Amino acid sequence: MIPASSSRRAWIQSLLLHGLILALLVVGIRTAMVHGSGEPGPPVAHPVQARVVNGKAVERAWAAYQKRRQQQEEARQAKAQALAAQAARAQAEQRAAAAHLAALRAEQARELVAQKAALARLRAEKAAQERALAAVAARQAAASEAQAQALAELKAARLRAARKALERRQAEREAEQAAAARERRRTELSAWVAAIRSQVENAWIRPPGVRRDLSCTVAVTLAPGGGVVTAHLGRCNGSAGVRQSVLTAVFRASPLPMPADPAIFRRHLVFDFHPGSAP
Repeated sequence: MIPASSSRRAWIQSLLLHGLILALLVVGIRTAMVHGSGEPGPPVAHPVQARVVNGKAVERAWAAYQKRRQQQEEARQAKAQALAAQAARAQAEQRAAAAHLAALRAEQARELVAQKAALARLRAEKAAQERALAAVAARQAAASEAQAQALAELKAARLRAARKALERRQAEREAEQAAAARERRRTELSAWVAAIRSQVENAWIRPPGVRRDLSCTVAVTLAPGGGVVTAHLGRCNGSAGVRQSVLTAVFRASPLPMPADPAIFRRHLVFDFHPGSAP
C-alpha cells in the first residue's frame, strides 16, 4: 500500500502541472485572437500572472480524493470480503459435498460389506443345508441299502429254511418211502419165503420117528424161473435120513414159487424148515 504523504505530494505536483499547462493554453488562445491575420506581429509583452493555488482547496480536494479512495478501498475490501466469503461458502459447500460424498461412499462401502457378508452367510447356510441334505440322503441311502440287504438276507434265509424244510420233508418222504419199500420188500420177501417153505414142507415126506421140534436151515440156489439149482442144509437137529428127506423135498418142490415183485428175487435164498407136529 502507497504511503499517504507520498501520494499527497504526487497528487499536488500533478495538479500544479495541469494548472500550468492550462494557463499556457489560455495565453496562447488570447494571442491568436488578437493577431487574427495569422501573421506574426510584434511581440507584445504581457505580464505574467502567477496564480497562487489555494491550500484549502487543495486540502479539500485531497480530502475528497482520499474519501473516494477510501470508499473505493472499502468497496474493494467489501467486494474482496464478499468474494472471500463466497469462496469460503463455496469451499464449505465443497467440503460439505465432499464430506457428504465421502459419507455416502462410506455408507455404500458399509452396505456393500454388509451385503457381501450377508451373501457369504447365505452361501454358507446354503452349503451347510446342501451338506445336511447330502448327509440325510447318504443316511437314507445307507438305511435303504441296509434295509434292502437285510430284506434280501431275510428272504435268502427264508428261502434256505424253506429249501431245507422241503429237502427235509423230501428226505422224510423218501425215508418213509424207502422204509415202506423195505417193509414192503421184507413183507413180500417173508411172504415169498413162507410160500417156498410151505411148498417144500408140502413136498416133504415125513420119515418115521421125526422129532416134533425139527428145525433145519435150508440154503438154495435158484434159477431165474424158480428152479432149484443147488440145495444144502445148514443147522439141522434131524438125523441123516431126516436131513436127506428135507433136501429131497426141496428138489421135489422145484420150481419154487416166484415173488410177486421180481425186484426182490434172489438167486441165493436161506429159509427155515420146521414142519412142526404136522402128520
